[in-house]
Amino acid sequence: MEHPNHTEPIIDHLAHLYNDQHRYVACRAENAQDFLKWQDEARPVLSHLLGLESIGAALGDHVIRVERGPAEDCGDYTRQLGFITTEPEFSLPFWYLQPKGEGPFPLALLPHGHDKNGKDTYVGIAPDDAFKEKIAAEDRDVAIQAVKQGYAAISPGVRGQGDVGIPDTNKRHGNRDCRSQFMHAILAGRSATGERVWDMMRLIDWAQDVPEIDTSSILVMGNSGGGIITLYTAAVDTRVTIAVPSCSYCTFVGNSGLLHHCDCNALPGMLRFGEIWDVAALIAPRALCLVNGKEDTLFPLEEVDLAVERA
Repeated sequence: MEHPNHTEPIIDHLAHLYNDQHRYVACRAENAQDFLKWQDEARPVLSHLLGLESIGAALGDHVIRVERGPAEDCGDYTRQLGFITTEPEFSLPFWYLQPKGEGPFPLALLPHGHDKNGKDTYVGIAPDDAFKEKIAAEDRDVAIQAVKQGYAAISPGVRGQGDVGIPDTNKRHGNRDCRSQFMHAILAGRSATGERVWDMMRLIDWAQDVPEIDTSSILVMGNSGGGIITLYTAAVDTRVTIAVPSCSYCTFVGNSGLLHHCDCNALPGMLRFGEIWDVAALIAPRALCLVNGKEDTLFPLEEVDLAVERA
């Protein structure tokens, strides 16, 4: 899909606004020692931009708890619905899939993107036959795929998506719940992406206490907005050993000045930190697999290639 370009004066202004020289935390290391030093200094800055400090400071004496329902027999694996209270007055739902047989099993944490059916899609639960066919045709049941590969799989809800978070009840934000979530988050000194990353980190905390899960191997994988959650979670949490962001790795702002990501993924001040390849650099030397579609109209291939080249 062709999009109209900005006028030349706007492009010139944006080029100045987002000039590389203003990216004060971007990786400019010239050797391995400098690179490791940069990682140690940059990771806390990114955590601050995400709002993780703000979320943590507001916990007070809150104790994070997890409740799981009865295990359903799904043939090769079992499935449980769980809830985790990642912060006061908020409970995040998630599906937990575990292979049958002797564990412990490596962990696959699978945040989804913009999907009104949320966590259910990844475990193959559909609201109707048409969507069930869509799940099968597009290989969307990734939690089932993971558990059949021997992973203990978590398909969590994502704030601002599906039935999780703060909906746009007065239609002030374009009838988009993700944007409503974003606005409420930044007013509280955090970010919607930061809230989502926080939730993933708390799920990892819980998984470390589950005897059937081996958290020495943690795969985080998500598509679209779930890919952004994957990227940032792996960048700030070194417990993640493999990160697979799908249909999400692209420049924050393209050479044309166009924004490619949903606004709910934005971090205030992010381009004073660096670009998306600087986030990816925080994952090294752990495994990172970037997946994008050649015909994905949301993320132009030339911008994806640029971001990969700079990583």
